[in-house]
Amino acid sequence: MKKLLPILAVVLVAFSSCHTSKKIVYFQDIVDAEAVATQALRTITYVPGDKLSLVVSSSRTPELATQFNLPIMSLQAGTSRQYSNQVSYYTVDERGDIDVPVIGKVHVEGLTRAQVAEKVQNAIRNGHINDAVVTATSYDQYVTVMGEVARPGRISINNEHITLLEALGQAGDLTIKGRRDSVLVMRQTGNETKSFYVDLRSKTLLNSPVYNLQQNDVVYVKPNRMRAGESTTNENSARSITTWLSISSVLISLAVLIFK
Repeated sequence: MKKLLPILAVVLVAFSSCHTSKKIVYFQDIVDAEAVATQALRTITYVPGDKLSLVVSSSRTPELATQFNLPIMSLQAGTSRQYSNQVSYYTVDERGDIDVPVIGKVHVEGLTRAQVAEKVQNAIRNGHINDAVVTATSYDQYVTVMGEVARPGRISINNEHITLLEALGQAGDLTIKGRRDSVLVMRQTGNETKSFYVDLRSKTLLNSPVYNLQQNDVVYVKPNRMRAGESTTNENSARSITTWLSISSVLISLAVLIFK
């Protein structure tokens, strides 16, 4: 019996290690050199509430181009009366429009930054300034990452797209106590909020409708049982006792089978 105890211990440790790795390892079902269907990177499009700036310029008639630009805002910095310039920006209204000087209402909802710049530029070149160049810049676009990650909070969208993996990476990745099998992504569409669950352990994530995040999405990483158990004083202790009882039961069962 004494000779069999080390063997039983090794088997038990190996089983426990394998079981734990299945809970935390990402993309467990991907094999080497496998081609996996993946959602193409999708450029962020404007929705009501987004902010953007438009700068119109012209090499031939720069003085005419200024009439299409919003006035620059000046803010007092501290008590020294030093002023710093800030670019004025448009806020997309509830109808998805912005009000551009001279041109008037321009519908931008559902358009990318490049498409908005092209649309405004074409409108100005049509009867105003033939060589007008329009540059569009987005402001204050972000997603929110909450729960069991290293650095929860808002993640700014600095490029024109952001994936779920990028957002989690910028949040410092999941903690060891975060559930990788059921990450929740909440997305508001109009007056509705849709919820999507993804499994980071599976390659199906790459083709999920929320692989490409949209501005204002909320990502929530649930705590695992151990983390949730910390909310009560004795739950983890009780679970630990239960675990040891289970281990003892397995060892006894193996011993009975071997010496039967």
